[in-house]
Amino acid sequence: LVDEVLAAGGDELATARTVADLYGGVGLFGAVIGALPHRPRVVLVERSRSSCADAAVNLADLDAVVQRRPVERWRPVPADVVVADPARAGLGRPGVDVVTATGAAVVVLVSCDAAALGRDAGLLVDAGYRLEQVTTVDLFPHTHHVEVVTRFVRR
Repeated sequence: LVDEVLAAGGDELATARTVADLYGGVGLFGAVIGALPHRPRVVLVERSRSSCADAAVNLADLDAVVQRRPVERWRPVPADVVVADPARAGLGRPGVDVVTATGAAVVVLVSCDAAALGRDAGLLVDAGYRLEQVTTVDLFPHTHHVEVVTRFVRR
């Protein structure tokens, strides 16, 4: 899954100065992104207290900040790339509003629910992004659960 997120970030991720890791959990994506050769700044936003504590440890040696709050209440900072891995309910309009407020050229959205992905994709397109890439990742073989990594580019 991490490799697919990095691939979806493309050249923009490989040169980004700031990456917003929304719904960042314990920093799975943020830690790998922050350790890229060019060492981008990672702003990780997560609502869970325990996840934020773990993320702070996991990102301690990187140029990273962990902010504990719901993404919908986060005051966006400018970012070159956004990686968002929301819960099953998806981003919804409030999450998309936060994503677009960063001004990111690229949004990598990780979705675990097809209906939420469909809704979020429509909202991102309406907000000025173009869906460029879709990759499915079967993390739970022999079940109906799949993760979908999508790449959106600002038009």
